[in-house]
Formats: sequence, structure tokens, C-alpha cells
Amino acid sequence: MNAAVFFGSFLSYLLLMVIIVFVAALGFALGRVLRKNKDAKNASLSGGGENVSAETKG
Repeated sequence: MNAAVFFGSFLSYLLLMVIIVFVAALGFALGRVLRKNKDAKNASLSGGGENVSAETKG
């Protein structure tokens, strides 16, 4: 009886962990897409040529 309770609890926590990892991965992917779109929009508004780092300025 104890093994069945342990196994059920283990599967419950495993499912919860999978859901949390899925939500975190979804947030990460959405954040990357939104950041990429924002950077592309800013580059097109500024002409695209002003993305020069401090090291290449001289």
C-alpha cells in the first residue's frame, strides 16, 4: 500500500515539474521572439547602421 501511495505522489510531482518546465520554456521562447522583433523594429527606425559597439568606434 505504501509503495502505491509513493508512486502516485511521485507521478503527481513529476507531472507538476513537466508543466512548470513547459511554461518556463514557453516564456523563454516568447521573450526571445518579442526581443528580436523589438530589436528589428528599432534597427529599421534608426536606419540600421548605428549599431556600432564602443570597441569599433576607435
